[in-house]
Parts: sequence; C-alpha cells; structure tokens
Amino acid sequence: MRTTPAHDLRVTKTLEAIDTTFRAMMLEKGYAGITVKELCERARINKKTFYRYYETLDDLMAEVMATYAAAWRKRTDHLRMPEDIAEVTREFFLFGAEQDALYDAITCDPAWDAVQLSLQDDASGEHVENVPEDYTPERWHQVYAWQSGAVLNMYRAWVADGKVVPVEELVELAVGLICHGIDSLA
Repeated sequence: MRTTPAHDLRVTKTLEAIDTTFRAMMLEKGYAGITVKELCERARINKKTFYRYYETLDDLMAEVMATYAAAWRKRTDHLRMPEDIAEVTREFFLFGAEQDALYDAITCDPAWDAVQLSLQDDASGEHVENVPEDYTPERWHQVYAWQSGAVLNMYRAWVADGKVVPVEELVELAVGLICHGIDSLA
C-alpha cells in the first residue's frame, strides 16, 4: 500500500489521476488488459511516480477494493450474523445500488471471486471470533457460505439483467428467500 505526505496538492492530484485512470481502464479493458506503462501514459505521469506510491498494479487494485470494503464495514459494523441476516441482506443490495460501475464490474466478475470473498469475510466477519454461540466453526462456515453466496449470486443476476427490478423489490425478494427460503414465494 502507498504512503503519502499529508496535504500535498501535487501528490493529491497525482493519486487522483492514477485512481481515475485506473478505474476508467478497468471498465474499458478489465484488469488483465492494464499495464503500468499505459496507465502512466494515460494519467500523464511517469512510471517512477507510479512506483513511488504502488509496488504493483495489484496494490492499486487492493486499495480500490479496500475502499469499498471499508465503506461496507462502516455501514454494517453494528450488524451481527445470524441475528441480523435480514438487515445484512438488505444492506448488501442497497450498498451495491449506491456504488459505481467499477464496483459492479468487480463484484460480478468471477475472476475476482477469491478477492471478493476475502473482502467479504474481512468486512462481514466470517472469523472464529464471530461464530455464533450455537454453532461450531464448521457449521457456521457452511451457513455463512450459503448466505453470502446466495446474496452475491442474486446481486450478479440483478446487474446482468440491467438492474430492471427496483432495488426495494429485489431487497424484499432476497430477504424473503434468505430468511424463509423458497416457501416465502408461496
């Protein structure tokens, strides 16, 4: 990760140029299509400047994803699983609906599944210290995997369909399915 001098306008502008260019290139080409050389050319900086703040493109990508994860944690820090499963599900969709196109691209691309799950685990807390009292770690892992996978797949389907279903309707459907299963549709 990068370190920056506080309140240096040149540094701020440089980092904004890197971020803006990276985001545009991600949407245009995908991560595999980006090179440091081209990113620097488009951001109008030299490679030395890029490497002053990031060791690799992976570090830049991790920073972008960490920004989303931090916003998610801030929004849901007060919620606990499984007690608040309906609210966590609701917030997942509302949060996603408020994000930019890059969030959707990352969230919906199976190439990022490992990173997505890592961030989700970090942000939502599928850790030993978060295992509910009535669960073994193994049982909790299964419940957590089912809930997070179901919600993520519904979000991906919503994005793939062009977000035609209003988000509140989608939330109602998702919460019903997550909390009450297919019987909620009867």
